[in-house]
Amino acid sequence: MTEPELPQDLLLRDDGMCFGCGEHNPIGLRLTFWWEGDTYYTRYTPERVHQGWAGRTHGGMLSLVLDEMLSRSALERHGLDWVTAEMTVRLRKPAPVGRTLLIQARVDNVRSKLITTSAEVLDDESGSILATATAKLMRAG
Repeated sequence: MTEPELPQDLLLRDDGMCFGCGEHNPIGLRLTFWWEGDTYYTRYTPERVHQGWAGRTHGGMLSLVLDEMLSRSALERHGLDWVTAEMTVRLRKPAPVGRTLLIQARVDNVRSKLITTSAEVLDDESGSILATATAKLMRAG
C-alpha cells in the first residue's frame, strides 16, 4: 500500500525563514553548523534581547537552539522528512548574555519510524555544561 500524498501546505520545505537558521529571517539567529566526526556543532552568542532575567539567557531561547541542533543533526544524516515529536530540556546553570555558547549534538539511535538525539549547551570559554536535551524525531506525515 502506498502512502497518501500530503497536501502542498503540509510538505516540509525550507524557505529560509527559520528563526534558528534561516538566512532570510531579519530577526532570526542565523546559526551556522558543522560536523566533526559524529558530533554536530554551532556557536550562539545570546544578546540582551534574548534574556529572561537581567543578564541571563531566556530558557526558551536555549530550548530553541537545542531543538535546532537536535533536529538538524538527524535531518542532515537521515533526510529531511523528520520532525521533533518530543524534546526534554534540562537547564543546569544560567547562560550569561553576551558570552559565546558552544552547542553540540549527536544522533543516538535510528529506527524506521524514530530517531533519538541528544545535545548540550556549553560555555565556550570554560567548557561548563549549562543545559542538556534529548529529542525523539518521527517521520513527518
